[in-house]
Amino acid sequence: MKQKLLAHCIYCLIMSATMTGCVSAIVTAVNLGFSDAIIEPWLYSWSIAFPVGFVLLLFVSPYFKRIIEVFIHNR
Repeated sequence: MKQKLLAHCIYCLIMSATMTGCVSAIVTAVNLGFSDAIIEPWLYSWSIAFPVGFVLLLFVSPYFKRIIEVFIHNR
């Protein structure tokens, strides 16, 4: 059980870091343009998005997994 919980936490950490990093970089670039000055605003945006995304994914992904399993098994 501990391994399953640890695996879920690591999955959520990697997934949320990747997704929030990419999305915040794209949105920051669209709003500010691509330049050398993009790094600091992007890191600021990501520092806000990452904890929110991680906690949300940590708690919501098991429910989404169940919904998908029900949907697939009922086809």
